[in-house]
Amino acid sequence: MAYNNRIKLPLFDDYWIDFRRGTIRRWFSPEYVSTAPWGPYGSMFYDPQRKKYRLYYEDLVSKEKDSIRQLKLCESEDMQHFNSVLGSDGTDTIYKAGSGIHGCTVFYDKWDKNPARRYKLCGMMDVKAKDYDKKDGGRIGVEIAFSSDGINWERHPELVASPQTSDALNKLIYNPVTEEYDLFHRAAFIDRRISVRSSKDLVHWSDARTILQPGAQYNDGFTGMQHYSMTSSYMDGIFYGMLWRYNTCLYNIDYSRMFGFIEPELVYSYDGKEYVYTTGKALIERPYPPQAGCAGLAPIDMCESIDGTSYYIMCWGPVIVHDIMEKNKVFHEECEARGINGGNPVYRIRKDGFCGIESVGKGGLIITKGMELIKDDLRFNIRSSCGFARFGIMNIDGEFYKGFSLDDCVPFSFDDSVSVKPAWKNHDIKEVLGKQVRIAIELNTAILHCISATARPFIKQRQCSFAHPDGILEPLQ
Repeated sequence: MAYNNRIKLPLFDDYWIDFRRGTIRRWFSPEYVSTAPWGPYGSMFYDPQRKKYRLYYEDLVSKEKDSIRQLKLCESEDMQHFNSVLGSDGTDTIYKAGSGIHGCTVFYDKWDKNPARRYKLCGMMDVKAKDYDKKDGGRIGVEIAFSSDGINWERHPELVASPQTSDALNKLIYNPVTEEYDLFHRAAFIDRRISVRSSKDLVHWSDARTILQPGAQYNDGFTGMQHYSMTSSYMDGIFYGMLWRYNTCLYNIDYSRMFGFIEPELVYSYDGKEYVYTTGKALIERPYPPQAGCAGLAPIDMCESIDGTSYYIMCWGPVIVHDIMEKNKVFHEECEARGINGGNPVYRIRKDGFCGIESVGKGGLIITKGMELIKDDLRFNIRSSCGFARFGIMNIDGEFYKGFSLDDCVPFSFDDSVSVKPAWKNHDIKEVLGKQVRIAIELNTAILHCISATARPFIKQRQCSFAHPDGILEPLQ
């Protein structure tokens, strides 16, 4: 399938690079755009039916019990101004699922052919305060609901994605590589690691498997790092995960570690199953008090901008450190009295621009490992507004194919684009499709952020895809 071979190489590390000179790797941080209405869990996406961005968020039913929420929705055309959407009862609450919800997410499912199931909601439903008072957390379970418009929902309590209490962000996505749905959740009450269940039909689900948990890189001081939640987004060849790094205190003897703050960390995957850490550092720095997010930045969702040049990242941004409502009551009251409220800060970063390889002046050169180009869709994400970049196609021995040298290339000069199509003076890239090639990129006062293509690894042996690395046995000659 095309999706299996569609790949983005964001250059977070050098594995797919065989040679690099005159360059440095730089990491980039998202920039603040605006603050959307406040809510601890939710979702964000561009809705092609509404031709607007939709931002779902949870709001407390009662400030006395923060485990029970209701779903609200706002829309925006520019991610600067947000308008509330009213539910069928004329209020700004569009869904409660009985007594309340917790940890719900919504996604626009373009893959489902049934328009009645276009929007999918996933989370704990009909949540009651007494459920959390039980010793084991009540085992509330994670359910699915459907909607044709994203406002009016039909609950399906028989569709249980997880039978366990997952008091976290329950992120449901469709994985086009494996052609199944993945639920990123908490496999058991208060077990703060990232687990996934998978299903082909939303009826039959796999057992939970843990894909990320804090490793030795987090053993710094007494923070007691946990992985609170994670959101994941498929971005045309790669899955970007936004991990909730939960910093707690090992001096606090508390089985549930309710006191702490959250920061976002970037992880990624080629197949949506196995995720890889990047820098091990916070992707976005928390702002200073009293700005929204000063006490924690929890990445709720990410989506591509309408013009296709940027990603928006929405975070939950409290002004009070995470803890149970009763213990934080005095802080809430004092902050509200002073007009200090949290919000959901929205950030923006260049499409696939989390990292880049930058030339140190002129003549920076990158040569990839061997691969096979399958389609005529090789593209580069390049910043060269003050310089230029050139491209070449080599054989596996590092020799340029005739007509595809750097000198044969039409330079990409003094310009900037997230999708540069390479061109050569007298030859077309279709001539090298199906061959074992290396890609060469020369940078002259320029930054390469990403390489995208429909391709497969071909280091020594053809492999199925970047997501499925099994070797392909060629017929014996």
